[in-house]
Amino acid sequence: MPSLESFFNQDWIVFSSIVIFLFGLCLGSFFNVCIWRIPRRESVISNPSHCPNCQSQIKWYDNIPVFSYLLLMGKCRACKIKISPRYIMVELITAVFFLIDYLRVVNSEQSFPTLIIYLLATSLVILTFLIDIKHKIIPDKINYTIIVLALITAFSLPESVGRNSHISGLENSLLGFIVSVLLLGSFSFIGKKLFRKDILGWGDVKYLGAVGACFGLIPAVWFFTLFIGAIFGLIFGVALILFRGKNIYSELPFGPFLAIGTYLWILCGPELTEGYFSIISSFAF
Repeated sequence: MPSLESFFNQDWIVFSSIVIFLFGLCLGSFFNVCIWRIPRRESVISNPSHCPNCQSQIKWYDNIPVFSYLLLMGKCRACKIKISPRYIMVELITAVFFLIDYLRVVNSEQSFPTLIIYLLATSLVILTFLIDIKHKIIPDKINYTIIVLALITAFSLPESVGRNSHISGLENSLLGFIVSVLLLGSFSFIGKKLFRKDILGWGDVKYLGAVGACFGLIPAVWFFTLFIGAIFGLIFGVALILFRGKNIYSELPFGPFLAIGTYLWILCGPELTEGYFSIISSFAF
């Protein structure tokens, strides 16, 4: 069995990619449970998987990611009711995103702890996007879980947040969480006082706090996420007004756009930010 370091060795790239992809499929299957149950305040652990139509328990061999869905032709074995293709899509999306995270780390020669943080942040992105777009909420259970896992990772693997000791790693992650919540929470509070309307919901603030816990005290991450989210939200909002007849006051969940901003940071955020400041500095002189 290869060591963790070997997952970044050129000789193991293909094998490692397969492992990461399969891990993503399995976690994507669990995400399906979270997406269905958490907004309904159901336990994601105690109750076994069951058909949402006939409530019959799903056997382990009918719960293998992708394979079982294809084998059963997208139907419940018991009641034969068609199962939403969303389940297989979430599994594949998670697997593909995790693989992209891995290749991003390999190509940029980053460390294994960085991959852990990327996978945590990507999990937050997927769950937030899919729950908020349907239910217009970002559940505290998701934000708090990612925050705790990020703090544990920063303490156990301080290199994940650019630190050399366990205590400094934990401090950096904790400061990233606290400062982002205080700063963006103040922005939300002041905005509501000025405009008499939420410009950034508290679920969004907690989401950005989770992002801060993942990446540490790097303000560029929060502002990049917020800026990119605002741009995509504006584009989508204008499209709804022009093509769907919505008005400017239509409620539009912001979480999915924040999720897009976060994942773009993982893909190319530092490079885009550096390029932006290089252009600005060239004009300044």
